[in-house]
Amino acid sequence: MENNQFEEDRLIFVRQMENFFRQKMFPEALSLSEERLARFPLDVDAGVFVNRVLIALGKIKESRNVLRILEKEIAKLSFVYLRAAECYEEQGLTSDAVLCYQKFVSLNPLSADVGVIAEKISLLQKEQSPTGAVDESDEGEDELKPEFYTVTLADLYIKQGHLQMAADVLAEIIRKDPVNVQARVKLDTVKAVIARKSSPGDTIPVTDNLIKTLSGWLDNISRLKNHAT
Repeated sequence: MENNQFEEDRLIFVRQMENFFRQKMFPEALSLSEERLARFPLDVDAGVFVNRVLIALGKIKESRNVLRILEKEIAKLSFVYLRAAECYEEQGLTSDAVLCYQKFVSLNPLSADVGVIAEKISLLQKEQSPTGAVDESDEGEDELKPEFYTVTLADLYIKQGHLQMAADVLAEIIRKDPVNVQARVKLDTVKAVIARKSSPGDTIPVTDNLIKTLSGWLDNISRLKNHAT
């Protein structure tokens, strides 16, 4: 019953906000959305409308601050997946543990634990397969969903040597965000390496070279972005 009431309230709020936007009543829209966000700090609709209003008012700095706050909240929530992964691992539920570890990384890519978790994912995936290989064609219902795809997750797959999985992640990121420079650069390079690895006489060190190349390009891109802002 409470869920139904919350959904009804949510729809009323969204309709009110859309009406305010049509009439360009931005102060009223900001007041209402901030009030809802104060009551429900993790409310997606309220967060979206607060940001939309700030952008419409030309308050770009304030808009960025809202996104930073939301990013911190998401990072906190990501630890639910980390703890779940640890519990699954303790119970020997390897597939569930891997999935939750990957979701944690995608939601909290700046965590200091990412490197350790990457190694853990790699070890768990090797446990799943006697040969240490991962079946990249497996599309079971526990597969990581596209909404969790990030460049960091692609980096994780690259470091593990799962290039086709990295390519799939990057392609999905570009489909949703065609101007994502980092994803495009990495996808082009990953595709080139996949093609090269399929050629006779290719060797394992190609993956290490790929990681070094991508890291260097990423550093250059980051420096360019810092100069631009």
